[in-house]
Amino acid sequence: MARFQHTVTLAPVPRRLLESCLGTLHDLAEDTRAQDTAAEDTAAGRSRTGPTFTVLARDRRRETAVEVVTEDHGPDHRVRLVCALGVRSAARPREAWLTATLRTGGGKGRNHLDGTARLRLDLGGWWQATGGRRRTAASPLSGTLTHALARATVTAAPQPAPDGRWRVTVRARVRGRSFARPLLAVAALLLRARARRTFAEALDDAAERWNAHVPAWVDAGESGLRATLTDAVRGAHGAGSSGQGCSGAREAHTAGE
Repeated sequence: MARFQHTVTLAPVPRRLLESCLGTLHDLAEDTRAQDTAAEDTAAGRSRTGPTFTVLARDRRRETAVEVVTEDHGPDHRVRLVCALGVRSAARPREAWLTATLRTGGGKGRNHLDGTARLRLDLGGWWQATGGRRRTAASPLSGTLTHALARATVTAAPQPAPDGRWRVTVRARVRGRSFARPLLAVAALLLRARARRTFAEALDDAAERWNAHVPAWVDAGESGLRATLTDAVRGAHGAGSSGQGCSGAREAHTAGE
């Protein structure tokens, strides 16, 4: 098993602003009465389908959840990406979750790219920690990345920085699976320094992008973020709406699925 840890400093997002975005997500789900699919475009034997936007749940007091599916089919490969985002109680947000599943096929070894990611954010715990009112062993943000050859467990714990920003410590534990378990153990010994450097650089790059864009979104306020989120969701609907009713939408996902 390999362990990694790194701390980054992030521009903060006001609680009221984030909760407003989650409320907007519910409003958009309420306004959506169809499962819309964009038309396929075919060129040189290649086609893209979607994205397909589906409302999984829309109960303001319990759970709101949406799913976006994108597929890319070619003569020698298939790629299907399913992303779902949900919030428990849009009226008084307590928890948010995200799942992403990548499935491939059509080429030798391509299924080795397949994997699933799951993230869970305890919103109350996050705000308590960033406000300096909570110091416990539990991390408000946790998740898993599962691959055929490895499984990673990730946690993120914030605390307030002196300048008002967030200092977020990210920890990851990586275990090999199946025949890759002994190989990962050997690689962890031989490449430990390089792996840790790569882990830190990846987080630093992500933090740099966050700090480059998030302050502008915050400055845009609730109306600006609502417009951005609305445009993103409507873009997922595509021009080729099927017009089918979604009264038979699937049951809502749960964070533990």
